[in-house]
Amino acid sequence: MPLDPETRDRIGTASEIHISSYRRDGSLRRWTPIWVVQVGDDLYIRSAYGTEGGWYRWATAEQLARVRVDGFETDVALRPAADADTNAAVDAAYTEKYRSQPSALAPMVAETAAATTTRLEPAPA
Repeated sequence: MPLDPETRDRIGTASEIHISSYRRDGSLRRWTPIWVVQVGDDLYIRSAYGTEGGWYRWATAEQLARVRVDGFETDVALRPAADADTNAAVDAAYTEKYRSQPSALAPMVAETAAATTTRLEPAPA
């Protein structure tokens, strides 16, 4: 299920968002800047450090994260989406959106990051 259009546009048009996950006591871990891309009506994120990325390990353990962009914050559900067709589309979206930053783009379209392709969805109520 895609995010509502207003939330999708706020997050998807940002060049960078911040992501955090919840500790057991309900507090948030450290915010981490990440890139986000839109493919169709869906938003996708990846971990540049693959499955070893700190934010990725914590957030995917519960499949829930909090994202922040320009003073707007919302919880999102994280759904693995690392199939071949999705990865090809997400690679293309990353390349298009971040082509002006080739050295930073390279790890985002590498196999290590592609294995962490994650779709953002509305958080459960």
